[in-house]
Amino acid sequence: MALDAKAARANLVAWAQTGITLVRDVGSRGGLTLDLASGPGMPALQAAGRFLAPAGRYFPDLLGPPVDEADLVDRALVEIGRGATWVKVIADFPDLAGGTDAEPTYGIDAIERLVAAAHGAGARVAVHSTLTDAGRLVAAGVDSIEHGFGLDERAISDMADRGTAWTPTVSALLALLNAPDRMPGRRQRLQEGRSRVAELLPLAVSLGVPVLAGTDVTGSIHQEVALLSQMGLKPEDALAAASVWPRRFIGTVGTADIVTYYHDPREDPDELAHPAAVVAGGTRLR
Repeated sequence: MALDAKAARANLVAWAQTGITLVRDVGSRGGLTLDLASGPGMPALQAAGRFLAPAGRYFPDLLGPPVDEADLVDRALVEIGRGATWVKVIADFPDLAGGTDAEPTYGIDAIERLVAAAHGAGARVAVHSTLTDAGRLVAAGVDSIEHGFGLDERAISDMADRGTAWTPTVSALLALLNAPDRMPGRRQRLQEGRSRVAELLPLAVSLGVPVLAGTDVTGSIHQEVALLSQMGLKPEDALAAASVWPRRFIGTVGTADIVTYYHDPREDPDELAHPAAVVAGGTRLR
């Protein structure tokens, strides 16, 4: 659901109260979050501006004007000029109107040009990817793979070498598996993706890939941490995906953010939903 500025700001304030002190928002309708300045009582915010996808290959109420391949670099630079530190590209998506499964949205050459332009302008690129050619996106130099249900061992190894992050959004994957689906074959692809994620997550961590806890539009951070643990990560690694690793990757290690708990969340991830104290940006919130 597309939010207005007031509702988005209210979400950020509420999240800070629960101990979320850093948010990377990888895409919003019209780049809404670029206009939300962080302040006392709010998490630090990094935003990607609007989603970039062609016509018919994303949710129309979220996409705004579609972006043709020829305009991809120019539109990305517009968002960076508005203050985006990230660019969010929908690299594959189903045709919702036609009822067909996901297909690539842009040629890999266009993605490579986009990455070069974004990096040259001081921004980074996050890509929505669910297909099995995700390794080509990694080789193109993108900075993070969102979802990544089609990654394989070779791509994971390349990500480790390049420092590419992976946000597996396990809660979103399970939500898709539990939802009605009118696209033939899609459920099987998602089930294969679930098995692949469970197999690759421990490998990614062992190789040093920055794994980030992200929720998409489902679940919560503490639920995602629990799911990462269920998918094969050690409890301390699942917790690191929501704390140490994103801060190292995003680059805000020095901010004065402290969250404490009555009980060890490595033993019970549900503890993350009930912090004893929260300090965000040096401000005590609870």
